[in-house]
Formats: sequence, structure tokens, C-alpha cells
Amino acid sequence: MYAMKPIIEKDVIDLLNRGRFEGNMEGYVLSDGADLFGWSLFRIDGDITMMLDILSPGDQFLDGLIRASVAYGEARGATKFSFNKDNADFMRYKKVFFEKQGDVISNDLLFTPCEGE
Repeated sequence: MYAMKPIIEKDVIDLLNRGRFEGNMEGYVLSDGADLFGWSLFRIDGDITMMLDILSPGDQFLDGLIRASVAYGEARGATKFSFNKDNADFMRYKKVFFEKQGDVISNDLLFTPCEGE
């Protein structure tokens, strides 16, 4: 059974980060039982959740990891989110869902249903 949960162990975040990003980070893992097969790393900086990196086994999980990460930031006061422009998965996702938005996107746009629904 698939599970998505926040990473609470700092050593796991350090292992996934591999020294690429500095400062405090948060993360989510995607697993099937004991098998880890997806994750996200992000930072909450004031009112912005900055999505730093992601590993997703497919598009169906990419959206879920992004939404879970942004919701985690929102629960801690972030009202906006942004993507690391060096990550191809984030840029593809942004182009599909937020092409006309700037670099910083309101959480409302991620969690509000599309018009007409």
C-alpha cells in the first residue's frame, strides 16, 4: 500500500539532499511498504514554500508530492510556493498548470478547483 508522509529524521533529509542545498529543509517520502520510491525536498521561507527537488516514479505521484509539500508549508504559515528552476520536473509541471503565473504562486491556485467544476 502506498504511503506519503513527512520526513521527520534529519539524517534522511541529509541523505536525499547530498549537500546540494543549504539551510533548513523539510521533505516528504513516498513508499510502498518498506520500499522508498519517491520524495520531495522543500524549504519554508517566511510565507513561501520553496520546492527544491523531487523524485517521482510518475506524473500521478509528482502532483501528489507537490501538493503534500505545499500543504505542509501552508500548515506552517506559507501562503505561496515556488519551484527550483533547475529542476526539469518542476518546470514541466509549472508549464502545464501555472504557465501564466510568475515565479511565486499563490497556494489558492493549487488547491482551488478549476473553473467550471
